Amino acid sequence: MGDGEEKIMSELDLHLLRYGEIGIKSANIRKHFEDILIQNMENTFLDRGEELVIEKKDMGRIFAYTQAENSYLFSRTFGLVSFSPAKRSDSDISKLQIEGKKFSRSISGTFAVRARRVGEHDFDSQDVEDMVGEAILEEDPDLEVDLDAPENEFHIEIRHSDAYVFTEIIDAPGGLPVGSQGKIAAYVEDERDFLAAWLIMRRGARLYIICEDQELLERLRKWDVSIKEIRSESTADLSSIDFPEKAQALVVGETISDRSKIDTDLMVLRPLIGFTEDRIEDMLSRIERLEWEPDTL
Repeated sequence: MGDGEEKIMSELDLHLLRYGEIGIKSANIRKHFEDILIQNMENTFLDRGEELVIEKKDMGRIFAYTQAENSYLFSRTFGLVSFSPAKRSDSDISKLQIEGKKFSRSISGTFAVRARRVGEHDFDSQDVEDMVGEAILEEDPDLEVDLDAPENEFHIEIRHSDAYVFTEIIDAPGGLPVGSQGKIAAYVEDERDFLAAWLIMRRGARLYIICEDQELLERLRKWDVSIKEIRSESTADLSSIDFPEKAQALVVGETISDRSKIDTDLMVLRPLIGFTEDRIEDMLSRIERLEWEPDTL
């Protein structure tokens, strides 16, 4: 890492990014998927003119630096399951107790310390939780420990000689990074079609979009800045649309109750085929939550 990049990192905020499904792949496939995930994030930030520096990867974690106000972009990154604004510390227990005391000064009510550990140490995770919790209570005896439903949580993730402390775990969509699987055409006319396209993207497919609704098209572009739009004089007859040769299938938002015959040579995917109305509404609501931006919080 050069001096210029280190200077940029010093002006940005550290974020601990977590992926899930990618971690169960073989070493070569995992590295390939990690590289695609990182490239997707870099493209997203670049598209918005924002800085992102990836420091390193380490066993299910990616360490990224960006301005705190840009962290919402991680929430719409397929492949990530969650992320946390974090602070790097030393894995020495006394240093972590100091961080715990700082945490105690900004909270009231109940709290819990959650620790996890990677590497060889002369203590275990329970030791960390106990000793840091004692330091927090020493700093503010009015606080109370509640391990089941605390009002405040202090997280510590120890990775070898470093430790990362954070108080938030923010949801992300999970799945696989876009571009890790094939290319799929998507017919998007309404919110159900939007959901079907989103679910296929979550499985790693990159989309060719047929969509006359600019609002839905722009929503999908929030999830992948590299989406390709298929333009056609008429979308009423899908058999007349010239699909790209690389498109392996067509995804639509039909359910079992409104399934129709679609005239196309492409395999037709219907990911909503067994969904109830409640399930569809729940998933659309979750997507809306993941699409949050700073000024809408």
